[in-house]
Amino acid sequence: MTRALRILYQAVFLLLFVWLLARLAAGDPRAFPYALFLHGDPLAGAGLVFGARTLPRALLLGAALLLATVVVGRAFCGWICPLGTLQQLASAILSPRSRRESARVNRWRSWYATKYYLLAGLLAAALLGSLHAGLLDPLALTARALASGLWPLLPRGRAVPEGWIAAGLLLAVIVASRFIPRLFCRALCPLGALLGVFSRFALFRVERRGEGCAGCERCRFACQGADEPLGAHRPAECMVCLNCLEACGEGALAYRLLGGSAAPPTDLSRRRLVGSALGGLVVGPLLRVAGGGRGAGQPRLIRPPGALAEDDFLRRCVKCSLCQQACPTGAILPAVGQAGVDGFWTPVVVPRRGACELACTRCGEACPTGALAPLTAERKTGYDGRPPVRIGTAFVDRGRCLPWAMGVPCIVCEEMCPTDPKAIWLERVVEPGRDGRPATLARPRVEAGRCVGCGLCENRCPVGVVAAIRVSWGGETRDPLNRMLLGP
Repeated sequence: MTRALRILYQAVFLLLFVWLLARLAAGDPRAFPYALFLHGDPLAGAGLVFGARTLPRALLLGAALLLATVVVGRAFCGWICPLGTLQQLASAILSPRSRRESARVNRWRSWYATKYYLLAGLLAAALLGSLHAGLLDPLALTARALASGLWPLLPRGRAVPEGWIAAGLLLAVIVASRFIPRLFCRALCPLGALLGVFSRFALFRVERRGEGCAGCERCRFACQGADEPLGAHRPAECMVCLNCLEACGEGALAYRLLGGSAAPPTDLSRRRLVGSALGGLVVGPLLRVAGGGRGAGQPRLIRPPGALAEDDFLRRCVKCSLCQQACPTGAILPAVGQAGVDGFWTPVVVPRRGACELACTRCGEACPTGALAPLTAERKTGYDGRPPVRIGTAFVDRGRCLPWAMGVPCIVCEEMCPTDPKAIWLERVVEPGRDGRPATLARPRVEAGRCVGCGLCENRCPVGVVAAIRVSWGGETRDPLNRMLLGP
């Protein structure tokens, strides 16, 4: 009954995770808790506490999960985590039962402590404003892979450049379970490490009653976390799958309040732990300047509306791709080179792919960490009486524009401009044509004070792959130092 109940819970939470992503992509009403799993992610909360020195109200659910872990142990890993469920499913399908339920395969290995060193390094780097915990966070990793790798394969899906990177990482994690069940959970998961720290003090633990134990070692066979209940029981590694209880034919194991002795310390090397933290403190600042990014002048680094100033944005973004999944036009894509190494896989707007709809605010509503501040349609468009939110400014490339460079009539950008009054206006001029006859042309110009950088003009420009009018980050609202005009 315990195994059947756990499998039912795992199936329900996995389907809920996928369903929420599907409804987010479908554009369901804004009241849906699309980011429910990320709001309950204590690793995301810890990253923001260390990096941004704040904890958004939405992430208080993650703090509640830590409190629950102190009571029941790492039950989240064994009963709820969608990536853990996918690994367990892959292990059941790809690996023979004789292998996955093997005392040798399920034994504890010292290198399983790697996840604790990764956690120390990631949190230390976050202290200096370089937040990368989301790259290995199982919830963000799964959401990112589904949004960039799975949804583009569905009917009406649009390919995401470099989406294979996110999908490939998820596939590697799943395939690794063919050799060692839930290898990622055991050795590499920083969220599992964080929960493991708190589960050392769990009130409910697996207890072995020595007088009833026959030493058959069957409890080790189907263990998901290598906590070895027969020997040195490790509550920090126990995922509360409770397979050991069902495997024990003598009834010598029980999961009960204050079961067993106090939790023993995790087998960690203090030198390696301190070295990992110091490594994070050194590597964090290097990543901030490596690979260019904003400091190198990337005018096409256009952040979604509501984005905080770049430094604050990078301290909060966990690279979950929920904003990408929420965008109805497909304008938001992951940054691979535009934002440098520190901004890898953070969201950017690519107008040539899709324009930012003038009154759409779904990306900020989906963001679980506040890296994209939630906006109302009135605030974004400026209908509340204040200046509208600008994500950039359009510039005409006169060398490519048909009326400017070739004397060919074209007013597409002016027709598409959604602002009121239009930010793009037409300058009418009369010039002699090749045959000497005068020709009237309407040449587009941009009034920077009215342009919000939505990119609809660039998206609809008929000139080849590189549009003749393109949006640059200049004039964006979020950074006062990047404004071009005086005034509000």
